[in-house]
Amino acid sequence: MRRTFDCNIVLLLFIIFFVNNISYSQDATISGTIRYGNELLQGATVSLGNKTTVTDQDGKFSFSVKPGIHKIIITHAGYKKLEQTIIAEAGNTKSFDFEVMPVDLLAEVMIGSRSKIQRSNLNTPVPIDVFSGQRLVETGQITITQMLNFLAPSFTASREVLNEPATLRGLDPQHVLILINGIRYHPMVWLFSGMLKGQLGKGSVGNDLNSIPFPAIEKIEVLRDGAAAQYGSDAIAGVINIKLKKKEGTSFHSQLGQFYKGDGEKIIAGLYHGISLKNKRLTTAKEGYMSFSAYYRNQAETFRGGTYEGLVYLNYPSNATHDDSINTKQQDDQLVQSRGFNRKAVPDNAGNTKFISKGISINAAYPVNDHIELFMTTMVNSRRLDRGASFRLPREGSDFINYILYPDGVQPRGRAHTVDVTTIAGIKGKTKKELYWDIASSYGINSLRAMSSNSFNVTQTLILGANAQTSFYEGTDIFKQLTNDINFSKQVLLNKNQFKTLSIGWGAEWRLENYRTKQGEEAYWKNYDTANYPRFSVQGPENLVNKTRNVFGAYAELESEFKNNLLINIAGRYEYYNDFGGNIAGKLAARYKLSRKFLVRASVNNGFRAPSLQQRYRTSIAYSLNARREPILIGTFPNDHAVVKALGVPLLTAEKTLNLSGGITTTFLKNINLTVDAYWIQIKNRIVQGGNFERKSGNAIDLILSPYPEFKEITRIAFFTNAINTRTKGIDLIVDGNWSKKKESLGISVAANLNSTRLYGPVKTSEKLSTIPGSSNTLFNTEDSVRLERGQPGSKVILMLTYKTGKTKLMIRNTRFGKTIIAPIGFPQETFSSKILTDISITYSLKTWVSFTIGANNIANIYPDRLKHYENTSQGGRVYSPEASPFGFNGGYYFLNMSFNW
Repeated sequence: MRRTFDCNIVLLLFIIFFVNNISYSQDATISGTIRYGNELLQGATVSLGNKTTVTDQDGKFSFSVKPGIHKIIITHAGYKKLEQTIIAEAGNTKSFDFEVMPVDLLAEVMIGSRSKIQRSNLNTPVPIDVFSGQRLVETGQITITQMLNFLAPSFTASREVLNEPATLRGLDPQHVLILINGIRYHPMVWLFSGMLKGQLGKGSVGNDLNSIPFPAIEKIEVLRDGAAAQYGSDAIAGVINIKLKKKEGTSFHSQLGQFYKGDGEKIIAGLYHGISLKNKRLTTAKEGYMSFSAYYRNQAETFRGGTYEGLVYLNYPSNATHDDSINTKQQDDQLVQSRGFNRKAVPDNAGNTKFISKGISINAAYPVNDHIELFMTTMVNSRRLDRGASFRLPREGSDFINYILYPDGVQPRGRAHTVDVTTIAGIKGKTKKELYWDIASSYGINSLRAMSSNSFNVTQTLILGANAQTSFYEGTDIFKQLTNDINFSKQVLLNKNQFKTLSIGWGAEWRLENYRTKQGEEAYWKNYDTANYPRFSVQGPENLVNKTRNVFGAYAELESEFKNNLLINIAGRYEYYNDFGGNIAGKLAARYKLSRKFLVRASVNNGFRAPSLQQRYRTSIAYSLNARREPILIGTFPNDHAVVKALGVPLLTAEKTLNLSGGITTTFLKNINLTVDAYWIQIKNRIVQGGNFERKSGNAIDLILSPYPEFKEITRIAFFTNAINTRTKGIDLIVDGNWSKKKESLGISVAANLNSTRLYGPVKTSEKLSTIPGSSNTLFNTEDSVRLERGQPGSKVILMLTYKTGKTKLMIRNTRFGKTIIAPIGFPQETFSSKILTDISITYSLKTWVSFTIGANNIANIYPDRLKHYENTSQGGRVYSPEASPFGFNGGYYFLNMSFNW
């Protein structure tokens, strides 16, 4: 009996041990989804215990592990590492939903490749900068162009006149392509004019970045490499992609500020609200979204001009002696004193423009099913500007001023109203065989309505006298662009032993563009008194424009990463302009990992850029003042106009470009990243707005134009031509370091750009113009060449430090702008030394949902060098040169920000 009992005990223990072993030998199943907001992340690495897997295209993962307590580790390029402890129970399946947060400096990028594999900007074959919306706001600047100007070293923007032209790598605004959520954004109608001193890119067309609501921006990606083969012919210098927010929640941001001098007050307010859109018919966790943004921006004008010291009421007699000139000046000064004339009211373009800007945006997507999604984006911006034009002095004569209305002269006010509208709609999805596709249409309008006050039509003087009209509608310029895209991409694996990834992409685009000018009111342009005012001439109905063109494009792209750490991207694009013909652009980019922390990269690409419709057809008849403040009538004519043809100038052709770049990226210490990229860009047949050919009685220009009596009063002629060739070379260097410990964190970054643009080869001219002495110098004169070669800083260095402890964050930024040079025709050349601007701000987070920031930009109140030569001051009216001041001349600015997040 005892033996039987003992055997039963042994058997029971054996059964318990066996069952227990079976139980513990059963693995647990762990599955889940990795996401950022509503975005499912493909390619995230998930480690649990001794096993590792990668998420699929839907951000999902699943594997088996031994039962027990494990630490799950999730990593993805551009996102903060997530670590979490979980319990794996034998035989059970657990599903988790993990959300990771992006690291600003290493955020995943959308541009540079159409591969679905998301890579950090340290792992791409071409250089890309990424700036979060929060980081943009923290600059304390009020426009997007100025935010980027103080963050991106190769990005340059001049202060606003009508708008702020922005350049990349020292080229023109028209050489940068702007995308919204990866879709082409329309350019503005405005041509940056040489008559508006201080604007970069004379004669070029840019995009109105400041029309995009800043509260809607999640991040901005800056591709610093030629990408004509991937995105289109105008991506010569690079691409800027603005990605709009999708996330749920509400946020509000505001800023109050003014300059140290007590002027230029600024009021900014921006609101964002995002909600999720669920399709209840779907069993998956896939969600759509809808976000709303609105903003308001109000800026008061500033004045940093001098005191006009020239003649006001009288003119120096012809052939006057020195004593005669002294007597004339004394008599004029007496009139100035007796009539109480304010000499400080004469200078123009001496500060910031007064404007009010407001806008809204909607960004949404809705899942139709598990594989198809509808999306749309709408943005509307309205901006009203009020700026003083050139002062009309009494001494200019009755042909140019209404003495009855304005016996002491007048400064007309330009009151422009710009409207910018964008609508994007489309559908995207994937097939069962993992073929990704999207179809999208984008329609954009940019219009400029010109108004004026304190003005006059001089031909009404004798007819209406004091009752003559003083405010006018001068006309409207409109640019419209309709873009239709279809894109495909697919991940394939031909040989798993050789390839890590292999992506192919292809697609097509059709673009319809229209440039139109509308006539102003008759009272503005009509000559009511031809007998007494035969010289009167402004833009009339005969100069109206309405031109349209079609652009067709098709591209193919292949990207492959090999097992030996080599990544290659090849792209080709064919584009056809119905007014210029076709062109093929190609690109080859490569990246090779020498180690896990060190890689080299390089690219070569060619491209072309057709002239814009504005450059082809812009017609302008406008009064201006020469250096001696004498009224002149400047006519800007299309390249195919009879006047330009009479000069023998060839028709415009496309620019041809070649772009080479190479660099390294490395994480040479645990918390420090370094990128260095050099570039060389050649542009042949570069399109420029030539200098003004002066017409004098009996000279060669006058003889050529004499058959055209309708232009007999025009004293200067300008037009666009392929006059020059240029080479641009430079280097970008960026170092980022981040350290954190408990509740403290420290970030230090250094970003620098060295850049040089030079002309090569002779300035091209026509056979007729070549017979005119100095014609090539007029076609692209010394002032133009110095503006192109030296007008932008040859270097920019940004050193930024951020330190956070508890609820307080300190930011210190030093920005060094290199020297610039101007060379006005007939006047001394001026060189302006480099300057360092220091910005400081302190942010205190009272609660997790509310924070306050107090700060100052240009805290040391640095101004650019004053003009040294009196000849360049417009007879004392100018103190600083607007042509070569990359940071303006308003001095220090202090502000208070308030931010709320729910």
